[in-house]
Amino acid sequence: MSRPANPDPFKMWRDALDQAEAGINSMAGDRLVQSEDFAKFLNQYSKINVGVQQVIEKTLTRIFERLDIPSRRQLEAQAATLQRIEDKLDQLLPAREKAEPQVRLPRTRKPPPDVAPEAAAQPTLQLQHKPAAKPATRPAAKPAAKVARKRTRP
Repeated sequence: MSRPANPDPFKMWRDALDQAEAGINSMAGDRLVQSEDFAKFLNQYSKINVGVQQVIEKTLTRIFERLDIPSRRQLEAQAATLQRIEDKLDQLLPAREKAEPQVRLPRTRKPPPDVAPEAAAQPTLQLQHKPAAKPATRPAAKPAAKVARKRTRP
């Protein structure tokens, strides 16, 4: 057999991994899996794993309740409820035909080219802006002698 010019490293890795798995399974699989000790160990491991998962779930539930944060289950339930509501609304509302989006003309002072000249000549209703009111003029400043005099309280 001839080797390819550029060997595929991922293919080589997969082949090596497959050979290693086959060797381990043939060596340990027949003897280990059929033993009673392995079955006991696997049973104990499964019980411990399930117990740890339950403890973690209860702890996280309490933490979420104290922090007033919804859990993943609550969020999934909310999402499912929202999806059901949207589906019902889709059934109740009339089906809208998909209309082609309207082409928006640029906003200019000139009328669009497809408008007739007499329609363009008609006056349009426009809001007229009033000029801003001028601030009231202040009276001239008082003479300095009157400003300097202070009132004393009795």
